[in-house]
Order: sequence, then C-alpha cells, then structure tokens
Amino acid sequence: MLKFLKILLRTVEVSFIVFVFFIGSLFFREQAVPAAWVEAAVARVAPACVVVRVESFAFGFRRGIVIEGLRVFERLRLSPQEPLASADRIVVDVFGRHLLVEGVRYPRLPDSYYAPENNERNAPVEAMLPTLPRFALTLVRPDILGAAPERVIADVEVSARRASFARVHLDWPPDGDEPMFLDGFCTVDLERQEVCGEVRGSARQSHIRPLLVALDIPASLPYMDAFTEVPGKIPAACAWRVNLVNNDFNMDLDLDPTLGKYNGVPMKRATGQLHLFVYTRGTSLNYHHVFGPIVGTGPKDEPLEGTVTVDGTNGYNTVTVTAKSLLPVADLLKIGGFVGDYVDSDVHGDAECALEFRFPRAMTNNYEVLNGKGRLSIRDGQLMRLRGFKGLVAQLAERVPGVSWFTDSTQGSCDYVIENGILKSDNIYIEGAVFSIKMYGQFDTVRDALDFTVRVQFTKKDSLVGKILHPLTWPFTKLLLEFRLTGRSDSPTWEYLSVIDRVLNVGDEGK
Repeated sequence: MLKFLKILLRTVEVSFIVFVFFIGSLFFREQAVPAAWVEAAVARVAPACVVVRVESFAFGFRRGIVIEGLRVFERLRLSPQEPLASADRIVVDVFGRHLLVEGVRYPRLPDSYYAPENNERNAPVEAMLPTLPRFALTLVRPDILGAAPERVIADVEVSARRASFARVHLDWPPDGDEPMFLDGFCTVDLERQEVCGEVRGSARQSHIRPLLVALDIPASLPYMDAFTEVPGKIPAACAWRVNLVNNDFNMDLDLDPTLGKYNGVPMKRATGQLHLFVYTRGTSLNYHHVFGPIVGTGPKDEPLEGTVTVDGTNGYNTVTVTAKSLLPVADLLKIGGFVGDYVDSDVHGDAECALEFRFPRAMTNNYEVLNGKGRLSIRDGQLMRLRGFKGLVAQLAERVPGVSWFTDSTQGSCDYVIENGILKSDNIYIEGAVFSIKMYGQFDTVRDALDFTVRVQFTKKDSLVGKILHPLTWPFTKLLLEFRLTGRSDSPTWEYLSVIDRVLNVGDEGK
C-alpha cells in the first residue's frame, strides 16, 4: 500500500511538472486543437440548422486563442453551400481583453427579408447572451452587408440581455488629404427587442451604395447614383432600428454634398434625406421609402426642393412626387430623369408639380399596367421654346405676324390621369403675353402615339380681357387657329386644320 502511494505521488509530481512545463511552453508557442473537436463542441450547443467549420484552432499565452478560416452555414438557406458568415482570422486576447477579427464577411440578411411573399413574424427573440466584461473590438477589412471600411474599432460590453458597441469608429483609406470616417454606436437590446445604432462623419457614395444593394432597396439607387463629380468628402449621417419581434427595419440617411452634378446638372449644393422602412404584414413584404426633402441650389443660386415617396404593398408600387424649382426648364427635365435636349437655350421657369404613379413591382417597360394622376405648372418658363413645339411655332409664323412675341414669356399648367399607360388631359394650358394655347387629348405611352387637339387663342384664359373677348374670338380660333398634334414623342407632327377641314369634319360628323 505504501509503495502504491509513493508511485501515485510520484506520478502526480511528474504530471504536475509536465503540466507546468506545458503551461510555460504556451508563452512561446501555440497549442493546436483538431478542428473536428472544435466543430463537434460547437455542434452540441448550436441550433441544428447551423453548421460551423474552422480550418484551425490554437491557443497560447502570447496571442491568446487563434481561429483560422471560420465559416458558418445555415442548412435552411436557399443557398446552404454559401456561408452565412465567415472570417479569415479571429484572435481572442483574453488577458488584454481584445478581440481582433480579420476579413469578416456577412453578405446578406436572412432569405425571408428578400422573399416577395413570406409570413409575418410576431415572436420575440428568446436568447441569453454570455456576460462579458468590457473589451476592445477591432475589425480589419470587414464586409458587412456591403459596408466595407478599412477598419472598425469599438468598445464592447455584453450582459445577459444586452450587447452595446460604444465609441464605434469606421475609417476608409483617405481620399487625397481628406480622411473618410464615421463615428457612432450600436446596441442589441433583447429586453426592448430591438437593434439600433447611429453613425456620423464623412464618406463617399461608393462607401454607402453597396449597403443599399445588400438591403435590396433598388428604389434608392437612382437617387444615390444621380450625384456625380462631387469633389472631396460628403458629410453623412445614418441611423437605423430593427424590431426583433416582427423584423421591421427603419433607416434614415442624410447626405450633404457640395458642388458636383445631379443627373448631369451642375449644382452648387444638394442636401438630401433618405428614409427607408421595410416591413412584413400578413404574407406581403412591404416598404415605405421617402427620398427628401431634397434641397439644392443651382450654379446661379436657383432654388430646388422636392420629395419622392415610394410605397410598395400588396405587389404594387405607388410613387408620389412633389417638387418646386427655379432652375432652367431643360435642367429641371434632366433632374427628373429625362434625357436629350428639350429646349433651344437656357430657359428658366418657376415650376411646381404633384404627381402620382401606380404600377406592379415587377413592371419593366410594360406601360400598359401604369396608372397615375398629377398636376404640373410652370411660370415664366418660355415653354414655346421647348423643341416639341417648334412645329407649332413654324405653323403660326406663316399665319400670324410677330409670332416671336408669343414665345418670349409663357406659363403653363395641366392636370392629367394615366389609365393603363394612356395619359389623358383636357386642360393643358400654355399662355403667353398675347396668345394662349389649350390642348386636350391623349398620349399612348405603350405605342408612343400622340393624339391632341391644340387651339390657339388671343387672350390668357384667366384674364379679364380674356373672359370678355373669348366669346367673340372663339369662332375665329375654332376655324382658323386649330391644330392636331400626332406622331411620336421624339418626332411630333403638327397639322393645321383649315376652315375647309373644319367644315368637312362637321359634315362628316353629321353623316
């Protein structure tokens, strides 16, 4: 028995010495652990649909825990072979309380976020987080939902129901001598069942645009891409909030670029706000996006302000636009997304519009499913210098001396409706100092076919003189100054309806 105890004590002594030497060696080397052991240990505590793979796992006192080639998969994803998240390297410095992650990637949200139809979720996230003392976090070359700064640092503190990321700092490589960075915070609160955060600083469109792509918000991209040739950094701010119970997503983005262009139009300044709200109700993924108010000034301090609202619900998009501007009419058309040359010179106008369009989300160029309504008015816009009216001006020049006076100062207004791709209006008015025009008819956007009757009058429709003389001049304008507008939108045809034409038409109508 005594001999057994001596052997046992000797074994313990040797084991202790070996253990001490082993522990001591970890100050100079790292101990590898088979990847299969690590994966098996994770599988015991992770949900059954989650699979974790690592290339290597090691630990030591000098660097702490080092994980190489981490990949996390989810079996229930549409593409389960693609990682849900991954990281090139993770280093946990236990004694220094520092977590370093290199090359972390989280490319997209859960599939249900992108599905055109899914079920509304109304269940809180039931989880308990590990309680950890405050530690420093460093992300090197992360790519999280398209946002890919050079480095992110933050102070992290985790309790059972809350994780807070304070003093978050994101920076990109400098643009010349201009530093590009965002500062803010982020909080995961399981008591309030929400994730929220905010960052402020300066960035480029290229830094923010990939995030909007990853969030599948295509309606925001034309707004973002319209800003070009913006020199230097852009002051920016972004705040977001996610409801963990029903996955409602809110984000507010402010951009304040100076100089540059918007849809090719030089701008001295353009401040824009972007509000995004994505939510599921029933089985429909819906959204409410507000682009604006956009407040800008042209190169000559011409004001511009407007708002675009996009609502998507039950498979349909509804777009509403309100805008007011003193920019040249040509520039205003370009800002609105029209291309080409529509006026002969730098013609200014005080323009206001309130428009609404409704169409299926899957619409491409099928204007048969386009519906809408709206009102547009322009003051001092010299509308007769629009190239589409050149044919009318030429026709008038043959019949009315001094018609150039007619083109000097005009204003216009119209109300319209769009029914299955056909725009109709019976009150398009264009007014000059002496003449005025009334147009009524339709434009078939599907066939690109114009069909309007155009009547030239000698007075403005709302003037006192016009109200007195209109009954007297009506027979003259009805018989002598009436035209028909047909053809395509890019090559309109103006046809003068003579007295004989009118008489023949009346005769035909009587048959």
